[in-house]
Amino acid sequence: MAQRSIADTVETKATNPPQVPYDSIQPPPSPEHTKSAGKAFLYNLAVPGAGHLYAGYKRGWVNIGVEGLSWITYFYYRDRGHTKEDEFQAYADDHWDYARWISQCGCGGSPEDSLIRGFRDNNRQQYYEDIGKISTYFGGWQDYNASTKESADRRFYRGIRNDSNNFLKNANYALAAAFVNRIVSAVDVLRLVKKKGRGVELGGDTSLFIRLHSKPFNRDNGIGVQLSKRI
Repeated sequence: MAQRSIADTVETKATNPPQVPYDSIQPPPSPEHTKSAGKAFLYNLAVPGAGHLYAGYKRGWVNIGVEGLSWITYFYYRDRGHTKEDEFQAYADDHWDYARWISQCGCGGSPEDSLIRGFRDNNRQQYYEDIGKISTYFGGWQDYNASTKESADRRFYRGIRNDSNNFLKNANYALAAAFVNRIVSAVDVLRLVKKKGRGVELGGDTSLFIRLHSKPFNRDNGIGVQLSKRI
């Protein structure tokens, strides 16, 4: 019985080796390796940079900064553009007159007359563009000189309108920058957290597969996205 007890003790020690604490020999598992690539991707689609910070990458602050700057720029130029739009429309209403134009050109009932009246009643944006751009309607400006076919009021009006268009164009550029930042940051965090071409688990039985197609001078460049669900 004594010999069997000693054998049992030796066997127990062999099958149950002592546990080695993480801090003595091997380091604890790195938290960043346990992060979900799917969550990081979705976080970056919602707020660019949030997925990077979730995964432990400080570069996410750059994407957050770009996002904030893009939206600030967008709202700034959009408001400036709309303010200038109100300004040039008010100026045109004060300095261009339909009755003056008809009197100057004697073209009542003409196709040009029908066209400008239709725009005035149904398409104000086109109406304000044509009275300042098309020479047929220059005679409606208050200071129009028939001999020189010039109008300082029209030139001033065109300047205000160009300012409005440029401000609104800058707003669109800022909006495009925000969109690109969102896509680039989402793809970048996938590149960092997952290997290229592997599926990203979104939870449950759903996976997101992303393929990057990038070759110089290749018209097929792009990003392929596929959702799959195991049944």
